[in-house]
Amino acid sequence: MIDVVIADDHPIVLAGLTQLFRQQAGMRVVATCVNGLEALDAVRTHRPHALLLDLNMPKLDGLRVLRTLTAERIGVSTIVLTAEANAPDVAAARAAGARGIVLKELSPQHVIDAVRRAHAGAEWIEFLGRPRDPLPEPGEQQDSLGLTPRELELAGLVVSGLRNRDIAARLGISEGTAKLHLYNVYKKIGVASRVELVLRMRSAGLSEA
Repeated sequence: MIDVVIADDHPIVLAGLTQLFRQQAGMRVVATCVNGLEALDAVRTHRPHALLLDLNMPKLDGLRVLRTLTAERIGVSTIVLTAEANAPDVAAARAAGARGIVLKELSPQHVIDAVRRAHAGAEWIEFLGRPRDPLPEPGEQQDSLGLTPRELELAGLVVSGLRNRDIAARLGISEGTAKLHLYNVYKKIGVASRVELVLRMRSAGLSEA
């Protein structure tokens, strides 16, 4: 049984997440919280296996909750929820001790899957694609350069000369999300700039968007 604490300051979101987890076999919601201080108290009291934590919380934000739990050496697998993430948010959450990060715009199954993976020991989980992007099946072959089809599409648009704002409009996502996907592409293929990305794509024969 995976004991879960859920923390979100939006009552409708909190109620929806609570209902979602209560419908999952092998999962149990032991506390719900509407601010960061309540989240800390709930984890200290119940010692859950997993914490689902909104990044923007009143009284104590998600990052400060994470840093406090790490400082107190409380072992809980924390998945951060956020409406919109950028590269600094992801880096800060990971450095503070989160096991993963999930965009709120994604499907409920992404949230469930993230908690299960974190509890199973996955080092880091990111679900930052669009809602219609399916979860990869176990052992599914990724596309060229180790990129997912969505990342490859974005990289192709960079090669074609589009700016982040135009890429976001083309893909139907926010500019911040586009920047975050681009950051992940850089990290995966080991480049540090758009110029290096273009050269790497062309050397792999992937110059067409």
